[in-house]
Amino acid sequence: MLCPTCNTPNRDDAKFCKKCGHSFRAETANTLAASGQAGTSPAGEAPLEQTAAANPAYPQPAVATQLSEAPANDQLQAEAVDDVSLAPTLILTPEQMMAYHSRRWQQEEEQERAATDIADMPTLISTPDPAVSQGEQVQDVVDIPAALDSPLASGDETIPPPVSSDEGNTPSTSTEKDQVAQTSAVDTSDVAHGTTEEEASESMQPSSDQPGAAEAATDFSTLAVGATVVGRYEITQVVSESEQEHIYQVIDHEGYQRCWNCASEQNAQGDEFCMSCGAELLNAPYTMHEYPATASPEADARVLHGTIVNTFIDQGHTYVIEQQQIAQNAFPDGVHLEAATHSDAGDVRRSEPNEDSTLVLMLQRVHESISEPMGVFIVADGLGGHDNGQVASRMTIALIAERMVRELLAGPLASEKAGESAKSFDEDGYVALLKGAVEDANTALCQVNERDKTDMGSTITGFMIAGDHAYIINVGDSRTYMLRGGQLYKLTNDHSLVEQLVAGGLIEPDDVYTHPQRSQIFRSLGDKLNVQIDIFKQQLHPGDIMLSCSDGLWEMVRNPQIESILNTAPDPQTASAQLIDTANANAGEDNISAVVVFVR
Repeated sequence: MLCPTCNTPNRDDAKFCKKCGHSFRAETANTLAASGQAGTSPAGEAPLEQTAAANPAYPQPAVATQLSEAPANDQLQAEAVDDVSLAPTLILTPEQMMAYHSRRWQQEEEQERAATDIADMPTLISTPDPAVSQGEQVQDVVDIPAALDSPLASGDETIPPPVSSDEGNTPSTSTEKDQVAQTSAVDTSDVAHGTTEEEASESMQPSSDQPGAAEAATDFSTLAVGATVVGRYEITQVVSESEQEHIYQVIDHEGYQRCWNCASEQNAQGDEFCMSCGAELLNAPYTMHEYPATASPEADARVLHGTIVNTFIDQGHTYVIEQQQIAQNAFPDGVHLEAATHSDAGDVRRSEPNEDSTLVLMLQRVHESISEPMGVFIVADGLGGHDNGQVASRMTIALIAERMVRELLAGPLASEKAGESAKSFDEDGYVALLKGAVEDANTALCQVNERDKTDMGSTITGFMIAGDHAYIINVGDSRTYMLRGGQLYKLTNDHSLVEQLVAGGLIEPDDVYTHPQRSQIFRSLGDKLNVQIDIFKQQLHPGDIMLSCSDGLWEMVRNPQIESILNTAPDPQTASAQLIDTANANAGEDNISAVVVFVR
């Protein structure tokens, strides 16, 4: 039979597991059934032993109830209160063991005189070893009541007396059970010769000469740095070691099986970058916990604070692979940007000046193999119908570029040349810089309009990338989008009449493409000095695609088409060109401009 606790194979007649000491509760009922004494459950149900076999948790009746049909033995029936096989097994002191054997010998002599056949007796004790006749008594520990406060421990003779076979009538039936029991029993000859309690206790421990004992004691050694577990996890550092647990830092040479950044399992062997998020898959770092084959039941419960990504057993040891709950660096080599821009007057307004202007200003420095990009990407749409719309968009781009170059490039380079520390920017610094540049452009336009009595203006949208964050700005009805995970997101809100009508539920979202007042906007640069600027921050992930465009593009190319083009284009230049071509193919009613940035 298999032990339900540790799955160790045991003999069919075993009462306790030879590996973990688990009590096989159905043993009593099965043995009694073999001798024709097992009871049946009420209402003609299956016998108790069959029910127990089907469900080990089925409650077993008391021994006294099962033995109600046994040969008369008043003292036995009065004393058999509990099934000792259901009680936990504890080690008895030598004095208690000697007292028990003295009573046992007396009971055996009385039973031999009664010449009772062993088949009629209710107990499960096998016949003793022939050495019993010579005074060397060996008792199976499973036949001894377990609790020290049992009747045996108190000296009351209330346990069922064990029975041996009549040597003259019944042959010895000693089985392997008696031999196995010897490894956990006390040799009473040692007790008779004055063996101490400590020595008796030591004699009941498993011998270190037994197979596997030495290995179990010394098998939990620390793995060396450079060793590889299951051909996958290479140990780079031993963090800590104890008798209960070893902790290592490891790298995963098969990181394609699960992306460390987005947890995608869609990658295949040989992939170096995740097809879902673009993260590098090779040599992903993790923490590995190693536990011995046999853990102490008193060991404290181990709490892992990270995410468990894999568990397995190798050579009897349990391993847990943990990804720490820390801010994972999505760009271990820094952020790499690819950018392109394209602009066209549009088929309908081909003969008129293109009032759109774009800016791609990208500064990328690499220090200690880490890329540190700085980019400003702007689309400005000069307001049609006003004087010199193309001048307004060009002025806007020029002023923003001048401010950015001065603050982000010229200033730091001059400081480094002079041996001084360059000015550093935090999140608030980047926001203030971008907002200040747009406000400079707005102020300049307002001053020109006031001086020349003109009414020129421009919308503006775009973003500044610093590290792994994008700072998005918007004034007017040009738009900025982000493609992430194959899905397109509109990051900006249009400052237009039709957008307000949609927000108020007066028109449907698709009506913004055809509404007769779709060109009316209520916010632009050059209109007033205290223009309100939308600005917010967006965390970037590997594989993101950023797009800023004028209304001449998004009105001609609906969002599903934009999404499809960005998903299929191999690079920013191709994407921007395809967007312009598609807008012209869909009518090209206005100037069309796009700035596309791939985040690697």
